[in-house]
Amino acid sequence: MNTYEITFLSTEKKESENLLKLLESFSGVKKSEKSWGKRTLAYPIDKKTEAEYNTWIVELTREKMSDFKKKLNFENIVMRYLILEQSRIKVNSKTKSKTKVKETEKSKTN
Repeated sequence: MNTYEITFLSTEKKESENLLKLLESFSGVKKSEKSWGKRTLAYPIDKKTEAEYNTWIVELTREKMSDFKKKLNFENIVMRYLILEQSRIKVNSKTKSKTKVKETEKSKTN
């Protein structure tokens, strides 16, 4: 199973419950949850100006994740979402730190 970070916007708490049911229907497991609370949107989405921001860490197989995304797009359970694979997030942060080290080494030699 792969670990993913799902950040999504919803108008009601009930939508996040529906998302959890959908995730569990694909044999996914929610590991952690962080709620950012209700915030004003930068622009209206479906004539709504506020939404609940949430981030979940979930485990799901790669094959089922593609089916999960298709179902999520078709069902319109949430307003917007972003799904990132955790292993790729870690790789990107390591490459950034390596770049910073190289830049400081260059400035020391000059």
